[in-house]
Amino acid sequence: MVERPGRWIGRVNERERLFSWPGSGFALRFQGRRLELRLQTDGENSLVAQIDGERRRIDLAPGARSYTLFDGAAGRHDVRLFKRTEGDVGQVGFLGAETDGHFLPAQAPERRVLVIGDSISAGYGIEGAGPDCPFSPGTQDQTQTYAALAAARLEAETTTLAASGRGLVRNYSGARTGTMLALMDRALPGEARPTAPAPGPFDLVLVHLGTNDFSGEDKPEGFEKAYVELLQTLRQRYPEAPIYALLGPMLGPEPFTEASRAIEGAVASRRGAGDEAVRFLAFPPPPSSFGCDWHPGLAANREMADRLVARLKADLGW
Repeated sequence: MVERPGRWIGRVNERERLFSWPGSGFALRFQGRRLELRLQTDGENSLVAQIDGERRRIDLAPGARSYTLFDGAAGRHDVRLFKRTEGDVGQVGFLGAETDGHFLPAQAPERRVLVIGDSISAGYGIEGAGPDCPFSPGTQDQTQTYAALAAARLEAETTTLAASGRGLVRNYSGARTGTMLALMDRALPGEARPTAPAPGPFDLVLVHLGTNDFSGEDKPEGFEKAYVELLQTLRQRYPEAPIYALLGPMLGPEPFTEASRAIEGAVASRRGAGDEAVRFLAFPPPPSSFGCDWHPGLAANREMADRLVARLKADLGW
């Protein structure tokens, strides 16, 4: 039995062996014919397991349980597990892994991508039947979002810091506290206070904020200034990473135009200060398919991924 995974994925609390952010998890490589995991959760969480490239959903039961991940042909097997659900659903604890063979060093990704966003990047309602269904953990899946799909096509792995309803200066609820600025430096989003920035280096940073800020009737005061400051902070932390400021596709025409203008202004300010590795990319509304509560559905996220990958290949040669 090993007490720690071969490699953590995304932002985690390594000391407590807990992960909560959407898309966070761990990787294992083993030589053998069987793999069993012991996991603990306090919410209605589910994972996606990729076992030798094959995808499988795992719905976790409350409390500490054992799960047989693989029982098949002997050989070398690669396993990656990603949390489908976001932080508000609960956290997952890694209690151990056991195989009939032996564990090997887990394979590292070719590239690492940091994603800072809201419900769109968390995969809210992505598997829902349409815009009238409400939020449920069962319809959420970060691994099928535009960012996760684009990263997979570019042989990259995401660290996703995303929470539904959160904005840059104002949340969907109208609150100006508990925004993504307050959450993004926490190893677990439910922690009482920030601990440290997400450890780099990253090959790419994606910021997808603004939808919740501009969803209210009033314009979000101080949004463009805060966006400039966020871009500057990210540049200081990750000096070599291209940064893309993203927007869309949930806003109506007028707030989308206002949000685009503010984000483009922030990008122009940073480029004017000499940071030419900051760019803007919009996913214009409306989405081509809808998940729950008017969020972009599976097809819309695939189209967003296509647009993002094409832009990255053109700009960066990836």
